[in-house]
Amino acid sequence: MSRSPDMAAARVPAHVPPDLVREFSFAAGADATGDPHRAADIIFDGPDIFFSPIAYRGGPAWVVTRLDMLREIYQDPQTFSSNSDQFAAEELYTAADSTGIGEWKLVPIFYDPPEHTKYRMIVNPIFSPARIAQLEPGVRATCVELIDAVRTRGECEFVEAFARPFPVTIFLRLMGLPLEKTADFVAWEEGLLHARSMEEAVAARKATGEYLMQVMHERRAAPRDDLSSLLANAQVDGRPVSDREVMGLYFMFFLAGLDTVTSALGFIYRELAWQPALQQQLRDDPSLIPNAIEELLRAYTIVESHRWVTRDTDFHGVRFRRGDLIMLGTQTSGRDDREFPDPQTIDFRRENVRHLAFASGPHRCIGSHLARREIKIALEEWLTRMPPFRIKPGDAPRATAAGAVWAVTHLPLVWDA
Repeated sequence: MSRSPDMAAARVPAHVPPDLVREFSFAAGADATGDPHRAADIIFDGPDIFFSPIAYRGGPAWVVTRLDMLREIYQDPQTFSSNSDQFAAEELYTAADSTGIGEWKLVPIFYDPPEHTKYRMIVNPIFSPARIAQLEPGVRATCVELIDAVRTRGECEFVEAFARPFPVTIFLRLMGLPLEKTADFVAWEEGLLHARSMEEAVAARKATGEYLMQVMHERRAAPRDDLSSLLANAQVDGRPVSDREVMGLYFMFFLAGLDTVTSALGFIYRELAWQPALQQQLRDDPSLIPNAIEELLRAYTIVESHRWVTRDTDFHGVRFRRGDLIMLGTQTSGRDDREFPDPQTIDFRRENVRHLAFASGPHRCIGSHLARREIKIALEEWLTRMPPFRIKPGDAPRATAAGAVWAVTHLPLVWDA
């Protein structure tokens, strides 16, 4: 990270000390095609908290790096808010545009308690550990079906063959949506989270919004036993949820269900393909799989987070002003050497792996139990049914640090069929 005085003078507020100004962006500062997490470790080569003129989508923001500080921010929504209404519009979800779809934001992600809690109570029963356990037979059957489709080929592009269709199929079944729409959903999700232009993002938003609105009206007219119907007919504070609230809930589950597990699987399988000894360790001792998942999620946390400061406050010696935007270094937090000894090393026997892959506090990921179950089943079935796999010679994985979710975009695997 290096300072840029000209940029700092143009885009840095007066209350920011010059010695805390550093030019850094998770997307621009990390190797987008190689290993973004290891490249972004440079975030620790400087102050624990700094201000970057390009930190948030090319714009200015504070950056907080250390895991203990991030956990503190997550657990204090009164001071560090997810609700941008009073500060700025989220371009994709809250700003009116010319699509005709209307105006909404992700529910309950962009709300703080107590409103956040009210919406969360609607879906808590659906994502309880007991309910997720009931889904396991269907999840495992989907996993086996996808493995069987490629097992005899001796190779596959893992993202397209498995990492994307596996969680998408589970999500569509949970929502009660047709599996034949899988290709459309994947294309829309790509446009929403990994768009190369605002035009592409708006087009994806329009297509997704039109389809989900149709689902909402259908489920209100004829409810079914699925998550789409539950959300469309829910109540908050004794009243039916509005169209805007339902669309916010739908979009939240759409984005979370179609992308985060895919991205996590990409980084996990890339690491196992890179390090055959780790892969063999799990084959020899499957009891290590649960802790291996936590260790890999620690090293490869994928979701971007940010917060708005609601009041002037001193935070670990740094003065924040009301309205300041804070980028949370969640993606690299699991590589904090103050929290984890030798953080670059993957150790499946590491103890107390308290990472932030699912955030913390009231906004902790509601789908964490399902995500862990999907990843666990994927590893169990792959390591049981597939020979040892490795990166295809002459090819290489590709990854991206752009957008709200870091992802492996290309993972060529081969094995001895």
